[in-house]
Amino acid sequence: MICRRETMEDMYKLVKDFFSHDMDLDDLFDSEAIIWIDWREDDEGVVNYFNDMMDEPIDIQTVSNGKQYGDDIVLQKGNKKLLIPYGDEKDRDVTIKYFNDFVKPDYEVRWFAESLGDDTLGFTVLSGTEWLKLEDEFGADIVCYYFVPIDLESNMFNLSMSEVSALLELRENKR
Repeated sequence: MICRRETMEDMYKLVKDFFSHDMDLDDLFDSEAIIWIDWREDDEGVVNYFNDMMDEPIDIQTVSNGKQYGDDIVLQKGNKKLLIPYGDEKDRDVTIKYFNDFVKPDYEVRWFAESLGDDTLGFTVLSGTEWLKLEDEFGADIVCYYFVPIDLESNMFNLSMSEVSALLELRENKR
């Protein structure tokens, strides 16, 4: 059994405290609610970080593929199985997007948008129900402003500098 520092309930409480103004942004940055992932992070490590946040982690296997980038990652929960489709190279965005899609609706990974533009990005994993409760209580716009939902089209680490600048400008105009 993996020993977790915080439970999912603790993560939810930290994020809720931020939206309730019981915690400021700097404290949220430093809290256990944010998983920090460097752009050079090993993809299997990324999956393990997310798994460590979940009450019911998924099984991870690696399979040899003969490709230069190394083994592929297979996610499995019960009878549900997914080989992450990397293409020509392993890529953090692909790993995060497909992991998130795989664990939905039970869990959801969201991008902590305050980390936009850094080479280390923040993410939070909560249950799908917890994200909905936060959106109901504080409004979907404000929750999504800080914690951006991720879909299979999302770019996070793979944004160009001009895309980052445009997104930062959009965020500034929404404040």
